[in-house]
Amino acid sequence: MDEEKVQMNKNTADDEQQDVPEEVGDIRVADEVISIVASLAAQEVPGVLSMSGGITDGINHFLGKENASKGVRLSFEGKLVNASVFVNIEYGTCIPEVALEIQEKVKDAIEKMTGYEVQFVDVHVQGVAKREKTDFEKVAEEIKAEINEESAEDRHKKFFEED
Repeated sequence: MDEEKVQMNKNTADDEQQDVPEEVGDIRVADEVISIVASLAAQEVPGVLSMSGGITDGINHFLGKENASKGVRLSFEGKLVNASVFVNIEYGTCIPEVALEIQEKVKDAIEKMTGYEVQFVDVHVQGVAKREKTDFEKVAEEIKAEINEESAEDRHKKFFEED
């Protein structure tokens, strides 16, 4: 009985090896795809306002052409990738912490999605700015301003008059 199990396991292993082709072909990932992966990964980090692509991206933005790989420059040495990421950071955040998280996220994203090995990720902070307020934050501020303008007595009267 045990010999039959061993023989069945050997046959199963032989079948699995026969089903897997030795080489199907090459897989090539375009440089632009890796740049997009790095850009999207960097933008996921809290504290990153935007990617900074320099003057050419500024001209493209003015012309209405958005570049998904904006703010990323890559260099390759075989299967090794070296990335430079150019970002604008939100005012008030800790720049070294944000930069370290950008390095980790970009490295992980490139390695997981492409199979390339990332040698290093340089982070260049090109600017610092305040984040634009969302519509919700703007409405909340307006309500807060209205409440502050009314006195406690006015709010009390208004509350009981509405009932």
